[in-house]
Amino acid sequence: MNTPGGTTGEPPTASQRPLVSVVVPTRGRPALLLETLASIVDQDYPGPMEVFVVHDREAVDGSLAELSRPDRRVVPIVNSRTGGLCGARNTGVLASHGIFVASCDDDDLWHPTKVRLQVDRLLADPELLAVGAGIRLLMGKRGIVDWPARDEVVPRERLLRNRVKELHSSTLMMGRNAFEVAGLYDEHLPHGYGEDYDWLLRASRVGRVGAVPVILADIRKDVPSWFRDRSLNTADALEYLLGKHPDLRRDRRGHARVLGQIAYALATAGRRRTALGVVGRALRRDPVAPHVWLALVAVVAGPRIEPQRMLAAARLVGRGLS
Repeated sequence: MNTPGGTTGEPPTASQRPLVSVVVPTRGRPALLLETLASIVDQDYPGPMEVFVVHDREAVDGSLAELSRPDRRVVPIVNSRTGGLCGARNTGVLASHGIFVASCDDDDLWHPTKVRLQVDRLLADPELLAVGAGIRLLMGKRGIVDWPARDEVVPRERLLRNRVKELHSSTLMMGRNAFEVAGLYDEHLPHGYGEDYDWLLRASRVGRVGAVPVILADIRKDVPSWFRDRSLNTADALEYLLGKHPDLRRDRRGHARVLGQIAYALATAGRRRTALGVVGRALRRDPVAPHVWLALVAVVAGPRIEPQRMLAAARLVGRGLS
């Protein structure tokens, strides 16, 4: 990647700061989207930014362009590729011009320093393909969970064994060259579930992925998700990822984790007998995997435990199931 601002090693001036492109896929969340866009436009980054709001399977809201200001151009466009998150993200990436590309979901919020600190990190370490950041989970009545980044450079082994929450889709900033070596988002991924994780697995195979250790984004867990109550979609996507990434299956702990997630999804969809079989496979891989035991609770409890309550409880103790 060519580093803007000369070769002296000095930080670039404001006029030399590289263009940052932001891609925000959206569907059916106009009020939340406005809050998300406000947090992006209000960044203290001294360089220029362009924000592509990609409407997926809905009409383009041209009025969003009025949120633009000097060095902050908001561009509403329609998803011109496969319907869903992957096609929407790819539409934005391909329309963008920045040296760095950041992604944000349409219900999450950025802290004012996010873009500046991540650009500084990527300029300081050009070998990084992408960086995330610490997050704050907004759990509604259940409170707030702070999740600072653990590693400034995330080992691939950890990524195989854990989704690594600080590499959330709303924290990622990538160099444009990252898409050249890792590819675009996989539009064949069933239902688009886990598209950021799939991309990170590919990126970490060919380069380094890191994180800014401080908390730079608020992730809403108190609003409905498109994947809520679509457990079989989640199971389909996870099976696809296991087939696509053989190293996930080879890693004992990583394989057990994903099997536990599949079992949980099947159990919450009412397929408890099938889920129990998957739990057995997972326990043979790693009998102490937390996701497997949470899935077993879902199998045994059946409809007596509401799935979202289990998810919230797991996040509060530091173990998500998604």
